[in-house]
Amino acid sequence: MQFAQLYPYGLIRYTQTSFLELVTATEVHRIDFIGKISWHLQRGTHGPVSVHYDHPLLQGVQGPATTLMARATTRYITDASTLVADLQENIRVQAGEWYGFAPGTWAMWWHRLQVHNIVPDLTRTGGIILNSAPFAVAEAAAAICARHKVETYFAPPREKWSALPSAASYQLPLIGQNYVVARKFFVSTLYGNPSAKPSPRFLKKS
Repeated sequence: MQFAQLYPYGLIRYTQTSFLELVTATEVHRIDFIGKISWHLQRGTHGPVSVHYDHPLLQGVQGPATTLMARATTRYITDASTLVADLQENIRVQAGEWYGFAPGTWAMWWHRLQVHNIVPDLTRTGGIILNSAPFAVAEAAAAICARHKVETYFAPPREKWSALPSAASYQLPLIGQNYVVARKFFVSTLYGNPSAKPSPRFLKKS
């Protein structure tokens, strides 16, 4: 989005369910969003403006996902609580600063760890470990499970990943730590910023 290059800093003046008003150094803009699925917008807050197409906040909705399953065996997990802690820490690292900041919506993939399934008899019964998560996240979780001697598999299988249709693309504009995840954004300029510094005037030589 070229807007972020032209207006690298802004203040959220007003928000509604389908749009926000952003005050930049020179103008006031209205940003309408279509297909909004997750957001955090706070009036009166400000920060750098940027637009992203690849970001932890987008990984749960951008492209196909997979589910990590535990394969049933007759062996118990020796320390299920440590496995849970290791998985949670890895997911926290991959999500970065957004792990504890973004609300718990279905779009946030780090809420899809099925902790209640990871019990000592998990490997006897099988079950979901990570439900509908990005591939990279599921692969990292599978490696952790392997270190704990828990055999896993992916559903759908790894060889079908490239054949799966990608989900519709989403965009992520950030204003400081304010964000909206939506399919489309439309920007319109309302009027000039009345507090903007006027252009310098030069006196004519007499």
